[in-house]
Amino acid sequence: MKEVYVTGSSGFMGRNLTRKMDHYTAIPHEDIQKTELKPYSRFFFLSTYGNMASHDDDNMILQANVGDLMRVLEQTDFYKINSFVYTSSSSTKLKTQTMYSRSKRAAEEILLSFIEKYSAPICIIQPFSVTGVGEQKEHLIPTLIRSCMEGEMIDFVPEPSHDFIDIDDVVEGMMSLSNHRVRGIYELGSGKQYTNREVLGMVERATGKKAAVNRVDSMRNYDTEDWASLNYRARSYGWLPKKSLETSIEEMVEDYVKRTPKKSS
Repeated sequence: MKEVYVTGSSGFMGRNLTRKMDHYTAIPHEDIQKTELKPYSRFFFLSTYGNMASHDDDNMILQANVGDLMRVLEQTDFYKINSFVYTSSSSTKLKTQTMYSRSKRAAEEILLSFIEKYSAPICIIQPFSVTGVGEQKEHLIPTLIRSCMEGEMIDFVPEPSHDFIDIDDVVEGMMSLSNHRVRGIYELGSGKQYTNREVLGMVERATGKKAAVNRVDSMRNYDTEDWASLNYRARSYGWLPKKSLETSIEEMVEDYVKRTPKKSS
């Protein structure tokens, strides 16, 4: 049996993906440059850097999103693999670009060239705002849940919009596209967008408590009021997002309550 490789298996997306896999070999981020690959059937390139506010090292952004990818590609025989899945970002579509989004766009262009030259089964996935149980604590919904449950005061910008997609739906989409050996760029989103204000209301209803928010005008210069998936190519292979944002938030609140020790009175 040929290898199935996964980079980024310890991250939010990687943990959920590998739970669905019978066998795989994880390549830690720090080992990508020194790993000698065996012939493989599938590769899921999920490792990334730059999508968090604390990820501000330009060299690390370029290395993780482009340099490490090139190390893998130079060891790949595209005529003998079943599928190569690269996780890009929906931020590549924004009007205001960042070092992170441009590095992802560069990786996309490189992979598209390999598709054109070798007709390689390379699937470039652009997930939108991935949420769900286990999401990074710094992101919007986990932060709002803490604010409601613990009274944590947070800065809050009501207007920006996002297309939220549950991690379970993302994993199902990735597996479906890999199984079909698709080529090209595929968005994974719900096709619906919600403002931060609407998300706040959902979290407050799910927790039964009010968040402690300090309204500010802006926190990120690339935020937009128009950010939703309009590319439904993935749905032609039988994939459809099943979980609503309300359900995702309810599950996240339930998980938060289960994992948070009760304070003694």
